[in-house]
Amino acid sequence: MRKTISIFLVQVCLLIISSQAVSEDLAWFRVIGFSGDGAYVAWEMGGIQDGSGFQWVEVEVLDTETSLETARYRYVWDENVDELPSAEDVASVEQNILDFCEKYEITSGNYESPLVYHPLTDLGVNGDTVAFCLESYSPRYNSSEIILTLALMPADVEQGYPDWFDSPVTPVLHTVSNGEGKLLFSEELVQGQHVLSFDYSIAAIYRIPGFQDRLLVVLHSTRPGFEGPDGRFRVVCGNL
Repeated sequence: MRKTISIFLVQVCLLIISSQAVSEDLAWFRVIGFSGDGAYVAWEMGGIQDGSGFQWVEVEVLDTETSLETARYRYVWDENVDELPSAEDVASVEQNILDFCEKYEITSGNYESPLVYHPLTDLGVNGDTVAFCLESYSPRYNSSEIILTLALMPADVEQGYPDWFDSPVTPVLHTVSNGEGKLLFSEELVQGQHVLSFDYSIAAIYRIPGFQDRLLVVLHSTRPGFEGPDGRFRVVCGNL
């Protein structure tokens, strides 16, 4: 099991984002790991700031029962967009992130491969509905089909929300399994802990260790930025 965050991975991701920063502000995403009991998950995204061109990384620790943010770590490298942070700077931030996660007994690499994974490059995917199963027993049989649907509901516009972007929305996730429908997540569960976005789509689904019926859902989100739309991620959890 991987115990550290790869410096090479961080630098490569930052380099890729640097090459795209001329026209888009698109973050990269990574699950760091779960706590041993599955009660907490740490996930990471990073990219290039609009305007300043500074590179940044952000880690959220999420309570997998409530989808509430427990803690957040953020670091911005005060360097030009065309320059990579030094190996020493990256190693220092890497250690800070590991120490931050250790407070919640989160181990880097403690997660299974995603049940569903749809990057933005997969243009053939409907981001509103996915069908998947929890286990594969053989090449021809699985446990049963689960359908996850995403609906977007109008959100209350907060003071300062730029009116030249589309109106904000909130995600509502439902599942259907064995003919029974269930609410997996809605905004009411987290009481507005998030940054307002005007679009969402399904990016990935993970099983949460220690729970038979609890899922982690990664959402692509698009929200207002300094120079245009910002491509970000949001993570929510729920029970089947």
